[in-house]
Amino acid sequence: MTRTLLVEGKKTFRVTIPDDARITFGPFSPPSADQTESYARKAEGKAVGTLRIYKGGTTKATENTLAVFTGISGFRDLSCVDVEEKVAVEEVTSVWKSDQHGYRSETVGKQSATWVDPLKAIAAGDEDGKEEF
Repeated sequence: MTRTLLVEGKKTFRVTIPDDARITFGPFSPPSADQTESYARKAEGKAVGTLRIYKGGTTKATENTLAVFTGISGFRDLSCVDVEEKVAVEEVTSVWKSDQHGYRSETVGKQSATWVDPLKAIAAGDEDGKEEF
């Protein structure tokens, strides 16, 4: 069996890993006692860390490192963690009317909010799987 992680950082990507893999997240290297900077170094205003994936072995010392990703701001297991974002929706209608006094425009708008799964919204927006920026 496998599970898929959504990993976010400088790039957003998915990683498929074995079910029994162990995951750690933290600084690339623990800070020394004389460092004044926090281990959560900042990159573009976001705290960054390192995601490590291990498998096998009966102890931590005998495990194999499967992958190491740096510059990571967050991750989640897509098989068991669902996320929804609150998205503002604004509908605006403009109608042009004319009468004996000339043209005029009437604009009517309404605002609401809805909860959206960001992954489903991306998939629904483009059937061929390509994202446009």
